[in-house]
Amino acid sequence: MSEERVARFRLRIFIALYALLLTIGSQYPFSGWLPLSDWSASFLFADWPRYITRTDLATNLLIYVPLGYALARWHSRPGHGARGVITGLLSCLAFSLMMESGQALLPSRIASNLDMLVNGLGALTGALLTLHHGRWLRAGRALHRWRMRWFHAGLASNVGLGLLLLWFLTQFALLPFPGMGWLDLHLRPIDMPPGGLNQINFPWMAAVILEMLTLGAFAASLLRPGRYVGGMLLLVALAFFMKLLAATILLKLKVVGGVLSLETLAGFLLAFWFLLMPAFSRNRRRVALVLLIVVILIRLAISPRFMPTVSVLNITGLGLHLAAFWPALALAWLLITTSRAK
Repeated sequence: MSEERVARFRLRIFIALYALLLTIGSQYPFSGWLPLSDWSASFLFADWPRYITRTDLATNLLIYVPLGYALARWHSRPGHGARGVITGLLSCLAFSLMMESGQALLPSRIASNLDMLVNGLGALTGALLTLHHGRWLRAGRALHRWRMRWFHAGLASNVGLGLLLLWFLTQFALLPFPGMGWLDLHLRPIDMPPGGLNQINFPWMAAVILEMLTLGAFAASLLRPGRYVGGMLLLVALAFFMKLLAATILLKLKVVGGVLSLETLAGFLLAFWFLLMPAFSRNRRRVALVLLIVVILIRLAISPRFMPTVSVLNITGLGLHLAAFWPALALAWLLITTSRAK
């Protein structure tokens, strides 16, 4: 099988699986269907919903970017990138119409023309990105070379890096993962310092420190010798940027700075200092095991329930659920890879 045919086969599998996931998310709970005769296209011309949340808008936009990219690639031909963009966009709009039409027959869901518009914008974004597909491939090859220079090779390391990327998705929960279920979102503006010790949110700062220490020790277990300091600096910078990005996407601009409050900044700085200590760097795997166990025990001892009660069908809910599982998955990876290394 030629390389091009293999690529198209993988693309077809991705489109099918991703469309299936979107269908499950859009049509859940798959019960209480109204008769097909009750379907009406009136939702296409109705007024926009009275209450519009940034979470729903961000979710609908982001989840259609990969589908728009994949469908545009499927329909594109050499020298005809614009045709792929247009056809991919139209295919996504048709799929979105099917999903919204299905929701119109589900009493527990709401069909929305605004959702279709935002879905279309996400699909268009993904389709337009295919115009630079060659550049993305070159960037991917460069990223792979960087990965081989900085991290251990092998399947186990790839799984660990996948878990590291999964942590970045948990940041859409806007909370440090040790605090799922027992911390409130801390939104005091960064330009309003606490007036006294009693106004400092010490639980939030402690959660940030614990999160970054745990993440740093876990990531350090993947690094090749001699890459520790550079790896920790890059990790802290990327983690800080991800928290800012998630807050910018999901919150009003006037309160974005609250997520990056003085407590958050102090937590990052203190965690970075601790990570640079020889006791941490020389015992990174053991430290990661201990900290992950501490995180899980805190969660079990303080949180009223292990799993969040919010829906997993929006980006914040997904982040909360991923954050609930991440420490256990990371701990399992460390235990398995440690036992194999002995």
